[in-house]
Amino acid sequence: MNFEALVENISWASVDGETMMMDRHGRDVAVVVAKVAYKVSREGAARLALAPVRRVDEGDGGGGVRFPADLVADEKPGTDVGLVGLAYPPPRTAGIKGRVYAWLQVGTLRKVVVVHGPRVYVKNWRGAVAPSDPAPFVEPVPLRYDKCHGGHDHISGAFEPANPIGMGFSSQPTRLLGEPAPPLEPASLEEGGAPSHPSYGAFAPIPAHWEPRRSRIGTHDAAWAKGRAPVRPRDFDPMHHAWSVPGLHSGTPLLGDEPVEVGGVLPEGVWRFRLPRYAVQFGSQIEGKKVAYETHLDGFLIDTETRAVELTWRASIVLPRKWEWLERIYVLGVGTLPEEVIRDPSRSVGAGRAADPAHARRV
Repeated sequence: MNFEALVENISWASVDGETMMMDRHGRDVAVVVAKVAYKVSREGAARLALAPVRRVDEGDGGGGVRFPADLVADEKPGTDVGLVGLAYPPPRTAGIKGRVYAWLQVGTLRKVVVVHGPRVYVKNWRGAVAPSDPAPFVEPVPLRYDKCHGGHDHISGAFEPANPIGMGFSSQPTRLLGEPAPPLEPASLEEGGAPSHPSYGAFAPIPAHWEPRRSRIGTHDAAWAKGRAPVRPRDFDPMHHAWSVPGLHSGTPLLGDEPVEVGGVLPEGVWRFRLPRYAVQFGSQIEGKKVAYETHLDGFLIDTETRAVELTWRASIVLPRKWEWLERIYVLGVGTLPEEVIRDPSRSVGAGRAADPAHARRV
């Protein structure tokens, strides 16, 4: 059945509503995802843009995820927050430093990362293998997990489950001597950070097969295969679908208009902005009866290279016994965007299917 043909989009969002899957209760559901995107200037002025609803993860060029798939989850608790881009050296006027800080704050969520200049592994004064003092930080560093602690030990076969693509992991530390040390690491409490695994030295989304997401998928054993498959295991945790790195997930859904501060990531300095409050709601018509669905903002992703911000909502529509009884799917905008946000939108972040602004109705 072509669910996409049933979607009536009366919003400023890009929408995709073709995906059918089975939820954790064993029900067939149609998953509809809506995404509102903005381009934000250096001064913090937001303009409406276009971003795609993605069906697969988009890679970052280093083995990780730059943009997570939107249509793989029928439910997502809370709001994931993330940022992709580069960490830039401080301005020349600030002097050349061996390490600087990069940070992201959205509302009360805050994560701080230390960005080092080039380092290698050496033996310290105690005889332990550790990173050397950093050389001056003069070149931008991609905020990716292949630049953080982690990786594989190709001799023993062991790997870091929180970041199998990183650097600096070995079953025998002396094999690291002379090798490059990761330029990114989470800040310590003394540096304004929060307790964090050493592999989580970036703000980007983490893949579903990394920890802690992997452990939340549930128990797929013989008992499950015999008595419950293909329905998800009873111990499946919906947080498996949460792509944010630990420390950037809000259990209480965000509204989308929280103050944002990004530091150490743009060559011009600190970037502050606040998006207008605008949301999306979903409804359907089944056998002539209209049904409303609960939803919330479940993704808040910032791309500092394009100065774009993507906000994502979703609905999981339980399909009737005969799918043909589902007659219509509604996507409605909630709130009014200021004229300066709508006027001459660039709508150039990516491809997507959105309501024609000339005919869209803001409700």
